[in-house]
Amino acid sequence: MKKIVLLCALALGVHSLSAQKKAVDESAYQSWQRINSKALSYNGKWMSYSTVFQDEEKENKKQIIIQEAPKGKRLVLENVSDLKFIGKKDWIQYSKNDSTLLQNLKTGVKKLWKSKHYTNALEGTDFLYYTRPESQKGEFFLQRLVCYNLESSDSISVNNIKSSRFLKNKSIVYLQTEKDQVFLKHGIPGGKQEIVYSGKASDFGDFQLNDKENGGSFTLKGNNSADFNMVYYFNLNTNTAHLVFNYDEINLNDSSLSISKVAYGLNENSNFITLLVNSNKRPENTQVAKSNVEIWRSNQGAMERRQELLRSSKTLPSEQKFIYDIANKKVIKVASAGEFDQVSIPESGSFKGIFALDKKPYAVEVDWTFNERSDLYWIDASTGKSTKVLTGVFGNPTWNPQGSFAVYYDEKAKIWTVFDPASMQFKNISSQIPFPVSDDNVDMKASNTAFGIAGWLNNGNTVVIYDQFDLWAVDLTNQNKAYSITQGYGRKNKIELRYSETGFIGDLDQRKSIDFTGFDLVHKSKGVYRLTNKRSIAKVFADPDYNVRVEAVSEDNSSVLFSKESYRIFPDLWWGTSSFESLQKITDINPQQKDYAWGTAKLVTWKSFSGKENQGNLYLPDNYDSKKTYPVIVHFYEKHTEEFNAYQLPEVSTSNINIPTFVSRGYIVFQPDVHYVYGDVGSSVYNDVMSGVEYLIANGITEKGKIGIQGHSFGGYETSFLMTKTDLFTCAIVGSGVSNFTSNYPVMRSNGISTMFKYEADQYRMGSSMHDNLDGYIKNSPLFAAKNIKTPILIFHNDNDRAVPYQEGQSLFFALRRLAKPALLVNYKKEDHTLDDAANKKDWTLKMQQYFDYYLKGAARPDWM
Repeated sequence: MKKIVLLCALALGVHSLSAQKKAVDESAYQSWQRINSKALSYNGKWMSYSTVFQDEEKENKKQIIIQEAPKGKRLVLENVSDLKFIGKKDWIQYSKNDSTLLQNLKTGVKKLWKSKHYTNALEGTDFLYYTRPESQKGEFFLQRLVCYNLESSDSISVNNIKSSRFLKNKSIVYLQTEKDQVFLKHGIPGGKQEIVYSGKASDFGDFQLNDKENGGSFTLKGNNSADFNMVYYFNLNTNTAHLVFNYDEINLNDSSLSISKVAYGLNENSNFITLLVNSNKRPENTQVAKSNVEIWRSNQGAMERRQELLRSSKTLPSEQKFIYDIANKKVIKVASAGEFDQVSIPESGSFKGIFALDKKPYAVEVDWTFNERSDLYWIDASTGKSTKVLTGVFGNPTWNPQGSFAVYYDEKAKIWTVFDPASMQFKNISSQIPFPVSDDNVDMKASNTAFGIAGWLNNGNTVVIYDQFDLWAVDLTNQNKAYSITQGYGRKNKIELRYSETGFIGDLDQRKSIDFTGFDLVHKSKGVYRLTNKRSIAKVFADPDYNVRVEAVSEDNSSVLFSKESYRIFPDLWWGTSSFESLQKITDINPQQKDYAWGTAKLVTWKSFSGKENQGNLYLPDNYDSKKTYPVIVHFYEKHTEEFNAYQLPEVSTSNINIPTFVSRGYIVFQPDVHYVYGDVGSSVYNDVMSGVEYLIANGITEKGKIGIQGHSFGGYETSFLMTKTDLFTCAIVGSGVSNFTSNYPVMRSNGISTMFKYEADQYRMGSSMHDNLDGYIKNSPLFAAKNIKTPILIFHNDNDRAVPYQEGQSLFFALRRLAKPALLVNYKKEDHTLDDAANKKDWTLKMQQYFDYYLKGAARPDWM
């Protein structure tokens, strides 16, 4: 019997300990920290980071932590700045008390860096380098390049340098003078130096490297010339140079123009250069005279008006553009002044033609399209003749590095095309890919629907394109069939593979392996996947329970610094080998989280009223009991499930609720995804959100009388719209939302552009002008249906809001007041769309808690209500 009593007592004790977990409050806001300035050494054996408090009012320690991997020494450096790893082993460089120090992390040796000249580390080597002025020698201002070896403490100097540049292969190209002679040299510091050219110092202008760093050009004075008029191509592989052209032979036939005689980054097969042309006329004054009178013109371009209003300056016409045909010694004028807004010329210098964009016919419509349309022209490089090839399109073609192919995404047809100069047409290439190359989930006209380009293969003859899951190689020469370089791995496993945030890799020919972030559509988690030999891809490190993010990769590719995160897992730093083995957790920044009732996250799926499957994030309190109903706050914006595994920091509110705060207080927070139908944005919200709320009720998670809702900005609009369609919510907070489409549609935003674009092409998704769809604008405006609102509403809207005018919140408030509906309006004077002042953030955080506690938990009514 005593044993039973003891076991019961222990069980009660454990339950008591669990129940004693704290609610997330101001103490949490003040104690939570974030990790900044993450870095790895060249060999991956050392890492550095700093921490800062989430609370902006708390003072942060001025320190940087250095940790040896995987389980070595830990150093804390106080009051240092500009820390960076240098060399290939154990050295760091940092500033302290106005001094620069070098420190060996292994031995502890410190050295005062005495040079006052700006010092760089030559990546991938043990060298530091700097330049310092030499004594002036004649008409030349020369410098000495000093390379310091960290390991040997030896220095190597190169004297009398006029200009220099380090290359990716760690060698240096430099121009050196000796007496009256000049030498263009290259080589590894301390190694053999090759001479590319030598000659009279006063005859040499300057040099420019090409993008491949295997050559370039330099300028010389010709016989009896005062200018550096001769341009020579040089080759670093053969150490040779030859004359390419003479500037004196280039004639623009226009006395008002002159050519800058500069060196170009020429390649061996460059056949064109873009001339740098200057006007000899006095520059026109672009400043708009100050006046108390503004004149608005209906035919003035939106961006031109914006320039005048915000910057008090006029927009000048685009400049003339000329290219030079090197072989035929011919100047081709490709654009007159003001003719085109943009000219797209391949950097390779080897091409048959170029593209030009004329935006002028569409300059006015930017107010309602936001993105600029243009007419696209093809300009024959041999004649300068321009031909319009596309009319009124968004975007522009993308050249391959060689200038031999240009691809373009057709937004209307949702296909990738390649330009054929013979037929002057863009021809479909994505038809070779058996899956869509456009994202059907993009439901805003202003957003590009293409999954995107990854880069180029086979010397630019093959373009690599994304579908939703995989990467496809399409041969632009039509000699080979398109194939998936990821072998369909992504689609088979429902993993969306992407390289970095933009997706663009560039030249894939040079990459032996490529790491991708893979988004698991089923579990909403991100992991690391590796492509090798452009043919084989495999999972390197991924887990359905959290996101993996690579923070840094050592330069020798041996080690990786990464983080794991989920709703419950703070993204602390982890170290591992490049294959994600020998993993070691490095930081534990917020151990206090274990003391708080943090809750858990769950992904829920249901059928919307339209019959389609929808999903949302459901955040549940600790010890959730499925036999009970809970107070629920519906908090949403557009789509949230992609962030299902994102960590939620505890923090004061600038506008929205803080999820951990409310979950720790026994609330459930529900974030449904919304999928929009153009012209019917309000009904789209109702379809996805209310079906989700009914799902929660049907499954016994909550019940009517326990449900509140909060949204801000577009979410504020969505919240107020729902209040006109249902009485299911006990209370609502509408933050900085539009209440009247018809009043907000024609106003000007703080960026100088009309708000019309937000409705016709952007977030409000009406898809047409108010004048063509007035009934639709009225139908989707909460203000016109305010009489249907039965839910008490707290409106948050500030009088200095530059995104959604304050009058939108006031209008809703006055409508509810006139209709005798319960409403409150909170205005933090002089605050913007979200809060900036710390005291105001704390006050709003408290007000939201009190408001929901009063309506959903039966707490006492606060005085401010």
